[in-house]
Amino acid sequence: MIVTRVPSGVPGLDAVLQGGIPTNSSLALRTESSNFAEAFQQQFIAEGLKLGFPALYCCLTRSAASVINNMKHQGFDIAEHVANDNLVFLDCYSAHKRTSTIGVDKEIQDRIVSVADIDDEKILQDGLATAVERVSDIKGLRAVCENVAGTLTSRSPVEMMRWGRRAFGDLRAFQTVVLHTFPIGMRMQLFNVMAPDFDGVFELRIERGTDRVRHFLGIQKMRMTIVPPKMHELDMANGIVTLKTIQKIT
Repeated sequence: MIVTRVPSGVPGLDAVLQGGIPTNSSLALRTESSNFAEAFQQQFIAEGLKLGFPALYCCLTRSAASVINNMKHQGFDIAEHVANDNLVFLDCYSAHKRTSTIGVDKEIQDRIVSVADIDDEKILQDGLATAVERVSDIKGLRAVCENVAGTLTSRSPVEMMRWGRRAFGDLRAFQTVVLHTFPIGMRMQLFNVMAPDFDGVFELRIERGTDRVRHFLGIQKMRMTIVPPKMHELDMANGIVTLKTIQKIT
């Protein structure tokens, strides 16, 4: 069976995935907070924009301004994409609109969609609907949905996980690829509540030795893809994360 795939944006990863990520996929990335995790998400978004696909970034652990400035620092010039609604940011982290746009160029400040109260289901859903409506053509959309920190909401982690999975599930008919991130510190049994609903599950682990820190990416599963039970070492040069050939059995 022929499976339509799209590039991941991470050099070396597509070869492991037998050509890329299958379209209409919902992915989970379990990771510790690190530059490698941020770069993985940014490269995923930037690759789609390079190919002409729109993108949506749902900020739940930091402000939209922080993500925009970080991408700019990493060499991804996204200002024009944001101004043209090719890349839409949904800020669910900042308390109000002004906070979400601090430090961002004026021409794109008004393009950020802000959500004032993530505990209000209607406000949250309306914010997402507004962000999606901003995109002129959602076919091929790439989206990142960060996992919300427990300190920001009275809702349980499982409730937030289910909201993110459900909210973006309706977009699957448009050849979308959605990347949901979760802290690796979350109890495995809690993550396993939702794991079967994802088409692919990545795990980014950090090993701290006496002389160096190493980063490894494991692929627990991927729809329509046979993946080896190995951890692939990651490298970073000039802000770009790549998969190295060094592997270890999990």
